[in-house]
Amino acid sequence: MNACEPVSTSADFWLSSGHHLLDRNDDGCVMVTDEFLKAYLARPEMIPPPEACIAEQTLHAALLSNPREPVAPAQIAAIETQAAAPGTTPLSFWFSENNDMLGGTPPSRQLWIIDAKTGAQRRVAVDSYSYGGPATDHDPSWSPDGSKVAVVRQPTALYGDFQEAQYVSIEIVSGTVRVLNDEKIFAPPQTTPPAFSADGRLATVHTWDNQFGSREDVFVDNRNVSADFDHDFWSCSQTRMAWTGDRLLASTMDGVDLRLYAFSIDGSAPVALTPTGGSVDAFSGAPNHVVYVAYSTPEKPDEIYRIGADGSMQQLTHRHALPNDLTLARTSFPTWSDGHGHTLIGQFTTAASVKPPLLIELHGGPQCADTSAFSPFAQYFATNGYSYFRPSPRGSDGYGDWSYKAIVNDWGPGPMADVMAGIDAVAAAQSVDSKRLFLYGASYGGYLTSWIVTHSDRFSAAVAAIPVTDMLLHYTLTQSPNIQRRFFGQKPIADNLDVLMDQSPLRHARSLHTPLLLVAGLKDTQAPYTQTIEFFKVLREESKDVALLAYPNAGHGPDDPRGALDWTAHIAGWFAAHGGISINDAKLPPINR
Repeated sequence: MNACEPVSTSADFWLSSGHHLLDRNDDGCVMVTDEFLKAYLARPEMIPPPEACIAEQTLHAALLSNPREPVAPAQIAAIETQAAAPGTTPLSFWFSENNDMLGGTPPSRQLWIIDAKTGAQRRVAVDSYSYGGPATDHDPSWSPDGSKVAVVRQPTALYGDFQEAQYVSIEIVSGTVRVLNDEKIFAPPQTTPPAFSADGRLATVHTWDNQFGSREDVFVDNRNVSADFDHDFWSCSQTRMAWTGDRLLASTMDGVDLRLYAFSIDGSAPVALTPTGGSVDAFSGAPNHVVYVAYSTPEKPDEIYRIGADGSMQQLTHRHALPNDLTLARTSFPTWSDGHGHTLIGQFTTAASVKPPLLIELHGGPQCADTSAFSPFAQYFATNGYSYFRPSPRGSDGYGDWSYKAIVNDWGPGPMADVMAGIDAVAAAQSVDSKRLFLYGASYGGYLTSWIVTHSDRFSAAVAAIPVTDMLLHYTLTQSPNIQRRFFGQKPIADNLDVLMDQSPLRHARSLHTPLLLVAGLKDTQAPYTQTIEFFKVLREESKDVALLAYPNAGHGPDDPRGALDWTAHIAGWFAAHGGISINDAKLPPINR
């Protein structure tokens, strides 16, 4: 007589029960298999939550790899000891030099493999690193034979820890990790991730000379394939990269255009696939050298285009066909000299009226130049009567390595000189009212706005949103102190304190004579809002015409579409209240502020 009662076929059971993963002995009785145990351990209720302690995560990963591995009492005790602590927030923690003003370290991200057939999951690399980069999860890239993946990792998930990032490959079966770069690399957050080609080549992006303040180049198997092409392949996190057959496609800023280039691995010069006067937002390539791109211009929103092997560009979609009675402002690309042998460029969107006021927008970063993509913000102000100028001063991407080097120890005076020269060039060539100039900037643009209006009385009014105004306080509290390390040295406080203080708009507050609106997001850890409040109070003590608009739920910019519309309406209202144009949906500041 059998010791068990044989059961019917797998067809009589739900697939999710895992019955199909079981085996039978010679008597026909069901036997538990490793695959069944792994699938059970991979069920949602069995996976440790993100806040689980390292001991629990490590044990779970080990059991997923070998579900019959004996579990020692000490392994259970390690979990119970940590779980016994009351509450989810520790009473104290060790602060690092890369912690922001909120202090906490976000949970590390780990690399897991999911079996598409069984749903079984297991952690591939069991170590203390955080995988995928600090700002967003970077997609791992599979090798052609499926035996390994390439990915970026760093010591913790702290934003500031990207200075210690590594490119690694991980063997899927063994979990063996191999560092891909022989030397220390610098790859800022949201650098395009590593990418395997179909024949096993690996493309990566990092600074060309492994120095923190340099442009990023494209490497294939650690060989620099863009060394003679002086373009930055970070482009303020906008660069994307993908293999298509034997070519590598990568986007990069070229002046103000985000253009797509094709690299051949034979060492020949890269070929531009998209024209000037517009920017690519996304792309996908086929092995036959046909490429599809999402592309827009200042007057035409995104559409999908087909770029043939012969370079021809054919529009495929018309989903943004605009009404015939909708007037769009035209954009040109003025250039001028920085006085040191470099040609600078900007975007000038023309209002239809005669002698309109000129609104100047300063970009963030400090590298993040506005692309030539369609800009609703520029169209909103230009079609409501402001000519709209967006200069790209020194420090902007799109110029090459010299541009970044030009703002080392110089965030204020040099870029201000370029902006003022650009305004002069536009005023000389275009019909604008030079006596009605308005200045707006956010993030680094907010810093440069604050710097300019504390060093010039040329503007009718200004708006500095989410600005840096106190360089020392900013470095102390921000989630990304690396930005200042990039331009003011690895030890800005110890080695460069005088420069930080002198280039802080706060120090020059008494020189402000321009009505200034400050905008702060009260959840901002990128340009911590505390310095905006500090600047506001100092200016109020000096009896300056200043107001502070605060958004409780906003971080480093508007938190949702409604917030973005409100943000824009307040900017328009501030300018209208100080000699600008009255726009219907503008929100005027209170009279008694």
